[in-house]
Amino acid sequence: MKKILVPAMLALLLFTAGCDKPPNENPPAPTPPAQTETESKPDKPEQKPLDPAPDKSIKERENQPANNERTEQSLNVKIYYPDDSGMKLVEVEREIVVDNSTDKYTAAVETLKEEPDEENLTTIFPKNAAIRKVTVRDGLATVDFDGSILKGFVGGSTGEEFLIGSIVNTLTNFPEVKRVKFLVDGKEIETLSGHMDLSMPLERMNNLTE
Repeated sequence: MKKILVPAMLALLLFTAGCDKPPNENPPAPTPPAQTETESKPDKPEQKPLDPAPDKSIKERENQPANNERTEQSLNVKIYYPDDSGMKLVEVEREIVVDNSTDKYTAAVETLKEEPDEENLTTIFPKNAAIRKVTVRDGLATVDFDGSILKGFVGGSTGEEFLIGSIVNTLTNFPEVKRVKFLVDGKEIETLSGHMDLSMPLERMNNLTE
């Protein structure tokens, strides 16, 4: 009889222990399947490369004229020719062209070498005389002749006076020019043909226009 009761009591104890354990009301959520790399990362829109910022220096260079670009400007100036009787200087108006290589002072003096259109006027400028440059600074215009003027000038005292006077009065028509000095090959001279003192700057020669 005792042999039968022992196993029955053990079975009862095991059954009672199983009933005391509360059931799991909230079972853990199932683990979702792992996503692959292509599924977890959405495709990014393709980015176009940004255009490089324009080079400002290039744009500025395009807007600036080239150094060798020719620029011209026309000016009306008054110059002086001797009359054909050798009595006075006569004022006439001429149009000159100033560009990158010729300033208005040089252009005005160069015009004196041209034969005048007026019938009663003449030029006293030696045909072979070349002007190296004309510079103006602090009211003083400096006319630098090529050395050929000393060989080519054959005028007497009147010719020398009218040649110098035509240049002086032409340049002093520019308000910024008060006096004119003459050089030959960059050197100071005392005279062209021995009649006029050119060692000092000359002022406007109004006596030749009266």
